[in-house]
Amino acid sequence: MSKVLGVLRLSRDTEESTSVARQREAVQAWADANGHTVIGWAEDVDVSGSVAPWDRDDLGRWMPRELGGQADHVEWDGLAAWRLDRVSRRVLHLATLIDWCKRNGKTITSSSEGFDITTGNGAIFVTLLAALAEGELEAMRERARSSFRKLVESGRWRGGFVPYGYRPAKASQGWELEIDPETSTTLKEIVRRICEPGGSVNSVVRWLNEEEIPSPLDAQRIRNGRLSLPEGLSPDGNPPKKRSEWRTGNLFKMLRSPTLLGQATITEKDADGKEVAVVVRDTETGLPLQRADPILTEAEYRDLMVALEKNSNPRGAVRYDRSPLLRVLYCECGEPLYRAHGRRLRYRCGLHSKNGTKCPLDVPSVYADELESAVVDGFLGIVGHLEVVRRVFVPGEDHTAEVARVEQAMAELDEARFTHGLYRGDRGVAEWVGMRSKLEARREALEALPSVPDSWSYEPTGVTYRERFTALTDDVARGDELRAAGVKAILRKGFRGDPILSDNPDEGRLVIELPADLGDRLATMGIERESGSPEGFRPGINPSTVL
Repeated sequence: MSKVLGVLRLSRDTEESTSVARQREAVQAWADANGHTVIGWAEDVDVSGSVAPWDRDDLGRWMPRELGGQADHVEWDGLAAWRLDRVSRRVLHLATLIDWCKRNGKTITSSSEGFDITTGNGAIFVTLLAALAEGELEAMRERARSSFRKLVESGRWRGGFVPYGYRPAKASQGWELEIDPETSTTLKEIVRRICEPGGSVNSVVRWLNEEEIPSPLDAQRIRNGRLSLPEGLSPDGNPPKKRSEWRTGNLFKMLRSPTLLGQATITEKDADGKEVAVVVRDTETGLPLQRADPILTEAEYRDLMVALEKNSNPRGAVRYDRSPLLRVLYCECGEPLYRAHGRRLRYRCGLHSKNGTKCPLDVPSVYADELESAVVDGFLGIVGHLEVVRRVFVPGEDHTAEVARVEQAMAELDEARFTHGLYRGDRGVAEWVGMRSKLEARREALEALPSVPDSWSYEPTGVTYRERFTALTDDVARGDELRAAGVKAILRKGFRGDPILSDNPDEGRLVIELPADLGDRLATMGIERESGSPEGFRPGINPSTVL
């Protein structure tokens, strides 16, 4: 008797597929008939057979780290699947896994095909099956590419995994994608948090998991009625699904995808056989085909790409947030202030966190609750009576964004041909030349049009800053609001904890700096402080005030 891990996989979770339940029954029957014990199930739904076993979410947990998996110790004696292609459709992946299994005394079994990899004939049989499976995969992909392009051109959705932020909707012919109010709202909040000053992908992933917001996979499972209920039963009667978490790498990949603009991508192989995601283009114009309404505007998407580049750059913005007022609180020496954990939370100069050195101006640490209260009270004392406004992008008429889009399309076409070796052969080259020449003509026509730049306007919310902060329930949310307002607070030596404004800037211990737009609004209103605000506020210190 041996310990067996059951391997279950579906590339599409549809009624027509060989369901996970049927695969499970076949493997369990084989194990019972041969006296084996199934110690667990690795279930991956909506996962292509081209994905390496060690890269799959569920099966990867059981794979050894030596192969790229997550397991420090392999508990199973053998893998068992309904068919070999449930393990993988790639010859190289199977060969690598078989070699490791032979060296470590493990086996791989197909309950329906029957083979033994420990024998020479068995290994040859497996290799032949894998080669056939890979050939079948390539034929399936070629048919899918042709069908996919036709569906995208007609605005239809081909099925499979739904891009996050969208949901399938029944159309007059087939299905189409429409914006999902719930997940698109979450997506826009993700983008807002990443693009705000001090935002990071890591902190957003932590927020998503702490708030238990369903991951893209779980969102699809919920939509399909397949996510486990609190009592542990799946709505469809199948064994309960395990909830999946948000991951930094997956979020980066999702946010960089042009699907946020309503475009579609298809997987192609470059000259080296490596898979690359290529935007589906209109062969008449060379521009990306629009499959659905965009979730983000092109300006928002560009801002997001800039923010993601900073996140991926180790020398860019700080990617951790040990303080709810990160990028708001600064030491007089210019370093950010961070929370220091202890019996009572304190803020101290960032030099200590960076290299363990002492602040050159000898600004001491202060209690976190006192400093945070002083910043909020001081800020509200100055602008609490002002209405909160949000920046709204106003597209210009200079066609700069459209020119940039055309040039981006030209660059992507060049990369596809000269870097990845796509558009090969006479037919491919002719298609590339046609799209490239049309894009060049389009750029010339756009550059000849009149120019008016993009701009931003400010949209009122009907809520004052004091009302907004009263409604906020935690320090992190208040920090988000202060960063959105562009506030900067500078701690000086001698801070006493009381938000009292000084008539002498040299005696002040906490300086609150307001951005130009807030300063201008105060100036327009005669810089009248709110009744009950800290005494001693001097209008002449605008846009900074000293506490």
